[in-house]
Amino acid sequence: MSPYFIQGKQIHLGKTDFKAQGGEGSIYVKGSTAYKIYSDPTRAIAEAKILELSVLTEPNIIRPLNVLLDSQQRPVGYSMRHVGRSYALCQLFPRAFRQRNNLTPEKTLGLVRRLQAGVSHIHTKGILVVDLNELNFLVAGDFSEVFFIDVDSYQTPSFPATVLMESVRDRHARGFTVGSDWFSFAIVSFQMFVGIHPYKGTYPPLQQVTDKDGKLAARMRANVSVLHKGVSVPSSTLPFSVIPPNYLDWYRAVLEEGKRVGPPNDVQATVVLSTPAVRHSAQSGVFLMTEIRELDADVIWYDNCLTVTEAGVYFDGRRYPKPPFDAKFVVTPRQRLLIAAYHDGTRLRFRNLTIDQEIAADVDGEEVMVSNRQLYLKQLENIFAVDFVEPPRNLLLTLRPVANVMMRSTRMFDGVAIQSLLGTTYLSLPVSSAACHQVRVPELDGYQILDARLYRNVLLVVVAKGGRYDKHVYRFAADFSSYDARVIQDVTSTSINFTVLDSGLVLHLTDDDTLEVFSKTQNSMSVRSIQDQSLQGDVRLFHTGSQALIARERKLYKISLAP
Repeated sequence: MSPYFIQGKQIHLGKTDFKAQGGEGSIYVKGSTAYKIYSDPTRAIAEAKILELSVLTEPNIIRPLNVLLDSQQRPVGYSMRHVGRSYALCQLFPRAFRQRNNLTPEKTLGLVRRLQAGVSHIHTKGILVVDLNELNFLVAGDFSEVFFIDVDSYQTPSFPATVLMESVRDRHARGFTVGSDWFSFAIVSFQMFVGIHPYKGTYPPLQQVTDKDGKLAARMRANVSVLHKGVSVPSSTLPFSVIPPNYLDWYRAVLEEGKRVGPPNDVQATVVLSTPAVRHSAQSGVFLMTEIRELDADVIWYDNCLTVTEAGVYFDGRRYPKPPFDAKFVVTPRQRLLIAAYHDGTRLRFRNLTIDQEIAADVDGEEVMVSNRQLYLKQLENIFAVDFVEPPRNLLLTLRPVANVMMRSTRMFDGVAIQSLLGTTYLSLPVSSAACHQVRVPELDGYQILDARLYRNVLLVVVAKGGRYDKHVYRFAADFSSYDARVIQDVTSTSINFTVLDSGLVLHLTDDDTLEVFSKTQNSMSVRSIQDQSLQGDVRLFHTGSQALIARERKLYKISLAP
């Protein structure tokens, strides 16, 4: 690429520095500095606006620092501080993410307070956020901080705001004000607490409105939030009791009564009411349910040999404490030792849970994932398979290269790594110890990838763009040489909940508690939709062989079609 200049110094930004591409431009990273390059240079931020934004002194507000010039000395972007390992704020919304990462209501409240403090600081400087949506914030990998990004779009005394996402736009406001900012903050922080946009869910009087954007706007204008009597929400939504009482009162005032006042300054303890016990009949209409096991806490993961709950890991008839991180679990081939791999916020760790001992290994990486019970890690521009050497006394780790990837723009999910190659999307699919397929997927270009899972040649991806979340469903041929694709548009929940039986049937639970049943075979046309009370409540789909299972809270059930 052509050289760039910043404060008279030449900067070279190449493919290895590329991190992401968004609607306005691309992000590159060198060391501790990030650079935004606009797709349309005429939209580049003016130096005068950078000066007006310089009054924002809180370190978690990632403001523009200096103008970036091209080889002809034209402004094309700017520099800013780089944020390291982090999550997009909206990744925190699903209940499953919170459980995997031990993200408690108390930690969530701390993040809401950090977001609120940042907005207050911005307002004291005479500046408005305006486009205060969940895609414009990052959360530190250890959940200790909220970072404000896309600060170049803020409204300053001399420069009006440039963008505003419809999902946070105040339909009662005639202009941008401190009050409209707090309205947008209410929407985002409400999702942080319970995982749903406060004007989503089902409200029967407006169900005849087929345009979802129009329905959202109508709900906002009518002040009909999910706190309104008669509005139902997906079962994956957290109970409103996780919201501190003073914040819940404030949400009612802003979302239901149309008031535009700032959020509470004092903190009340989060009150979490126990979920009432639900009695499940042996037969629930479509399905027959049989309880097979009750565990120590809510079930996160189950397969034939391994069960993971919020509190523990069950393997070979024993229970082991679960590390308080999003750990990935594998079993060594010879001695069948239970290994946990996780990032603790500082570095990648490996722990032998069988003997409760950390594995001393000179192995580092940014992320780990499991595919077909094989552990993989990403390290700079490589994906490695992690193999275990098992001498009698010391367990050793070895790395085996399986794929080359973009260093900064590759992320690992469940069974799949997804990378943006200067805006074009590729999947890395390590399906066996000897094969890793690289597949170009143009359907994902231009989207922000929030979550993904590949299992038995079926891939589900949740993406975001323009304030809307879509879910993509892909079915690959046996050799991954081709695929078919289906898009479920404008989903309310960003959770991924599916399993594939040994028979080849895919069971996928949608965000309205509908079970989709379809074949994993590419180009198979039939999709059966089933609604049943056994699927209501926060359930997760698993299987053993061709037997479908669901987990509800601490209990595992076998389910089968009723005669």
